Amino acid sequence: GLVALGRQFRRNNREVLAEFIGTLILVLLINGVSAEQRLSVSNDSWLTVAYGNGMAVLFAISICGHISGAHMNPAITVTLWLFSNFPRNRVLSYIIAQIAGAFCGSALLYTIITPAINQFDGGTRSILGDTGTATIFATYPPLYVGIGTAIASEVVGTSLLALLVMTTGHPQNRPFCSIQGVIVATGVSSILLSIGYTSGFSLNPARDIGPRIFTAVAGWGLEVFIISDYYALVPMFAPFLGSLVGGTVYTIFIDHAAD
Repeated sequence: GLVALGRQFRRNNREVLAEFIGTLILVLLINGVSAEQRLSVSNDSWLTVAYGNGMAVLFAISICGHISGAHMNPAITVTLWLFSNFPRNRVLSYIIAQIAGAFCGSALLYTIITPAINQFDGGTRSILGDTGTATIFATYPPLYVGIGTAIASEVVGTSLLALLVMTTGHPQNRPFCSIQGVIVATGVSSILLSIGYTSGFSLNPARDIGPRIFTAVAGWGLEVFIISDYYALVPMFAPFLGSLVGGTVYTIFIDHAAD
């Protein structure tokens, strides 16, 4: 029956399901921090954003890390495939699960904060500006940042993240390999505190694509994909380049296992 099929699906897709729920939780909490800042629930603080993001990463890793490895990020999945031993035939399913989880995390948050958004913008959705609220969900650049700077920021930030994931995952890197989740979460906060203000700072294509698609269908419109000179392309693709840089740096400077 359906119950048996459901159990079989769960057995065959444990890792994919874990990636889905982990990314859902990650985006729910990260965007929740963004909502708190954007909707003027408290005083704006980049420290709150940085630590809120780091704690969200740790929360999500704690939920799904022992099942799927807690990639929750297509750029990290691709890096682990190219530079580690992650199976190629699981890359696409992981990425689909991550994007779907990010979409659903945004949708869940929206159901919770809709009254607060309506109070803030009077029920009229706009992307940017004084009453813009799309920035709660997807990433957009500060007004003073050009596309080139934003790309550089995403590449450098994601390369640092990928390098940290690779190095802390090495079994000889004691004691850090035994507390990898804590180190990666702290690293995310450190990267955000240091250079996060130089772009919308995604570091994660799924964390941007899923929520951006949600805003497109939930009232903000298709302009979310083209506003600010097609900025949406930056968080979609720059983190992949950054992760490749990080994996290359790891291979050249850190990983000497093959020597």
